[in-house]
Amino acid sequence: MTFVQFTRQHKSIWLNILIASIAAFGVACTTETDSDVVDTATVPSATASSTVATSTSTGRGTADTLDAPSTNLTDSCIEQGEFHADLDYFPDKVLVRTAENFVIEYHNSYKILTINGTDSTDTRSYTLVQCGADAPTDLEHPIINIPIRSMFLSSSTQYPGITILGSKDVVTGVAQTGYITSTELMAHVIENNVTEFAANFEVDTEAVIAEKPEVLLSSGFPDPSYSVLRDLEIPVIDWTDWLETNPIGRAEWMYVTAALLNREKIATAFIDEVEKEYGRLSAMASERSDRPKVMVGSAFQGTFYAPGGGSYVAQLVDDAGGDYIWRTGEDTGSLYLDIETVLVEGQTASIWIDAPSHWINLKQGLIEDPRYADLNSIQMEQVWNHTRLVNKNGADDYFERAASRPDLLLADLMKIFHPEIMSHHSLEWYLRLPPQ
Repeated sequence: MTFVQFTRQHKSIWLNILIASIAAFGVACTTETDSDVVDTATVPSATASSTVATSTSTGRGTADTLDAPSTNLTDSCIEQGEFHADLDYFPDKVLVRTAENFVIEYHNSYKILTINGTDSTDTRSYTLVQCGADAPTDLEHPIINIPIRSMFLSSSTQYPGITILGSKDVVTGVAQTGYITSTELMAHVIENNVTEFAANFEVDTEAVIAEKPEVLLSSGFPDPSYSVLRDLEIPVIDWTDWLETNPIGRAEWMYVTAALLNREKIATAFIDEVEKEYGRLSAMASERSDRPKVMVGSAFQGTFYAPGGGSYVAQLVDDAGGDYIWRTGEDTGSLYLDIETVLVEGQTASIWIDAPSHWINLKQGLIEDPRYADLNSIQMEQVWNHTRLVNKNGADDYFERAASRPDLLLADLMKIFHPEIMSHHSLEWYLRLPPQ
């Protein structure tokens, strides 16, 4: 889930977005060192694209006297006088196999990052230039020198990538500190007095301008402050991972962060392992003939919000060996259902996941609406929520890490749907609501 920053006049719009996002989201990580090596032992034992092109900029030196780097420059620039346009300064590249909402195009000394537009945002491209290299003169995209040294983060799903890539030190601003569940990142925020730039869910434009980060990763939702920042040449990159309907595609958004940091090698190793484990688990689940019917979602102010049949959550349920009762249709967002419909159609489901997050037991749910007592999932005490890891501020780790760890999320769902084949797995985020 993204924690969106917005102006007061947009709060009513945000409420609707928040409810829909919670229903549709459904979706640890260890800290890597600066050595560009992933400890894959910590990862349990997949359309956008990346393309490669040739730089056309001119350079200094000669190709005969200079060697191309063997790995990306993660902590340094090209030395003065040593740039040559014919050398490939990005030997470590990512291959985006599944994500559909961003593209990374590689040239010898720069990358072009394109974030696809949405109904409310424009498609935008950025030229990421290796520091010390000549910037291309034939492109109109905003130029960002990489590897970047300062970054503002707006969404909780951006946090895991930073720690996995071993780059927490570049974080100089976060939207709301109260929504951080990572103890490592929180320690960095406290020790370095990191700027909180949207404490009240409104972007403090002056705070951002004062710090002037090299990049601000937004939540992907529109905000009038972003145009102000862009006019002041503070790049704002829309983070729309929540639009991805494929779980691996959503995890691949770590590649955007990696491209800004020149840490593609770490990101590729991590995502490859996650994808491998996801594939292994989903293959196990596909062999099950006993697919329990599953209901997903929760009610708010009389409307029941459930993920659409073509959504990220629907895909997860299917891959975990469940039969989502609203799988028909291709809606990728939320379904808006009346309670009466839910009581009839939900009767077929033996399992209910992502019930209202404030429920601490079934008794509380029945007090709110006694009609739920007719649901099989209630009677069988098979109502589950992803609130196992919620900190004292109410921040749910599910909304921080689950998008980057679809393998663990899939394992949780398989444990719920088919516990007999997942006895080895300890639930990461989900817990079953007790009767009272």
